[in-house]
Amino acid sequence: MNADDDDLRGQAKRNREAEEHRAALDAIQKRREEAAETEALRGEMEFARCLSAAPSLVAAFEKLKGAGRG
Repeated sequence: MNADDDDLRGQAKRNREAEEHRAALDAIQKRREEAAETEALRGEMEFARCLSAAPSLVAAFEKLKGAGRG
């Protein structure tokens, strides 16, 4: 009976350790997904910033082009 109890305790310990390991892996995966979402959002924000600057850049180029002719 004692050997059976030791086996059960050992199995319970391994189960707890496996569950902790799975939880740690899940947390890592969640952080990776959040980082990927954040990076995608940063890219979209940078693209939007570039688009918002486009009209002023076009105007500056037109001004330079006009100044070059005169």
